[in-house]
Amino acid sequence: MSDVHTLKDIKDRGADGGSLSKQIPSGRQLGSICESELEKALCGSIKTASDIANDYKDLQNIYLERVKDFNCICSGLNNKFSRLNTANTELEAKYTAKIQSLKSSIKLLKRKTTLAQKASFADKIKILSLETKVRELEGSKLDDLELEQMLHDSNAVKGVIEEPAQINGPFRTNSSDLKEIDSLRLELERVNKDLNSKKYEIEYMEKG
Repeated sequence: MSDVHTLKDIKDRGADGGSLSKQIPSGRQLGSICESELEKALCGSIKTASDIANDYKDLQNIYLERVKDFNCICSGLNNKFSRLNTANTELEAKYTAKIQSLKSSIKLLKRKTTLAQKASFADKIKILSLETKVRELEGSKLDDLELEQMLHDSNAVKGVIEEPAQINGPFRTNSSDLKEIDSLRLELERVNKDLNSKKYEIEYMEKG
């Protein structure tokens, strides 16, 4: 192991002024490479190794900086995702509540529409009943008037003149009947207006 020499040993021996050929045991030849060229090569190798070490340290520092930046970016992205998830959860809760409110409003409107349709149907029945009653009263009035006219014509032909009260008798149209007819007509008009109002309300709710 006495023939093993490190670069430092060779460099130190060169600095002491010793000849490289004197430090190498006899029988060991360097070939065609001169001593000065070998020393330059050795010095260049030492410098290259030092440069490599320095470059490695620089690259390591750059790597550590990049890792630090990457960790910061990841942390920022995680925070952003967390905020987005929170905002998304809040929006989802908000729109869920709004949807439930709209569904409740729709149910309420449907219920109102059903009630309005039932009321409208009841009003139609009432209108038909009132119209029938009005027609009956008007028909009765016309019958009384026709009978009164026939009796009047008959008495005129016979030359008998009597008081209107005696001629008309039980067939005379009573004022209370006229009042009832007018009252029924007013009631019929009111029910028609109410029906039209409910129809408009139903159409509005169906469009809304």
